[in-house]
Amino acid sequence: MGSEDDGARLDPADAVLAAMRRSIDLVQDLLYTAAVQAERIRSLDAELTNARQRIAFLEGETSQLRQRLADGVQGVDPAQFEDLIEEQNAFAHLFVTSDRLSRVRTPDEVIRVADEVVQNLVGADRYGIWLRWEGELRLVGPTDPRWRSEPNLYRDLVNQALTHAKPARTTVGLAGAVPIAVPLLLDGSAVGALLVAGLVPQVGRLGRLQDDLLHLLSERIGPSLCLTALRSGGSVATAWAEVRAMVPGVEESRS
Repeated sequence: MGSEDDGARLDPADAVLAAMRRSIDLVQDLLYTAAVQAERIRSLDAELTNARQRIAFLEGETSQLRQRLADGVQGVDPAQFEDLIEEQNAFAHLFVTSDRLSRVRTPDEVIRVADEVVQNLVGADRYGIWLRWEGELRLVGPTDPRWRSEPNLYRDLVNQALTHAKPARTTVGLAGAVPIAVPLLLDGSAVGALLVAGLVPQVGRLGRLQDDLLHLLSERIGPSLCLTALRSGGSVATAWAEVRAMVPGVEESRS
C-alpha cells in the first residue's frame, strides 16, 4: 500500500525529468544546427572573399591589356577602344536576346525572356509590361510582383506610347532619363507597352545598351507572341487574337 503511494508520488517527478531531458536534447539540436550554419556562413564568406579577389585581379589584368593594346596602336585614343568594347558587348547582348526570342515556344517564355532582359540588362527595378486588345489593356509582366511598378504610376506615358506608337518620357531631351514607356509594335501599330519606372542604383541612367535593348523588345515582343500562336496551330490572320487567350494577366502591385 505504501509502495504504491510512493510510486504515485514519483510519477510527476519522472515526468518533469523526462521533460527536462527533452528540453536538453532540443537545446543540443539547436546548438548543433547553429554551429553548422555558422560554419556554412564562414565558408560562404571565404568564397565571397576569394571571388572578390578574383574579380579585382581580372579587372586589373583587363585594364593592363587594354592599355597595352592602346599603346601598341599608334594614333588611337584609348577611349576608342572602350567604345569598341562597349559596342561589341552591346552587339553580343542584342544577338543573344534576339536569338532567344526567335526560339520561344509559349507566351510565358516570351514574357520570361523580356523579364530577364529588363531586369538584368536594362537594370530596371520597377517596370510593367502591358498588352492591348480592343477594349482591354492587360498587365502581363513582370511575373514577380517585387518588380512591378505601382498601380497607375506613369500611366499617362503608357497611354502616349500606345496612342502614338513612339517612346514617351516625362523629361524630353534628357538622355538616359526614366521613366520611359516604349510601345510594343506589331505591323507598325502599338499592341502593348513597356514602362521602365525606375533603375537600380548601379545603372542610374539608360545608356546605349539599354536603349538598344528597349528598342529590340519594342519590335520583337509582339511578333514573338504571335509566333507562339502560330506554333500552336493558329493562323496569321488571327494570331494576335489567339495570343489574348494564351497570355495570363498579373495583378498590379499595391505596394
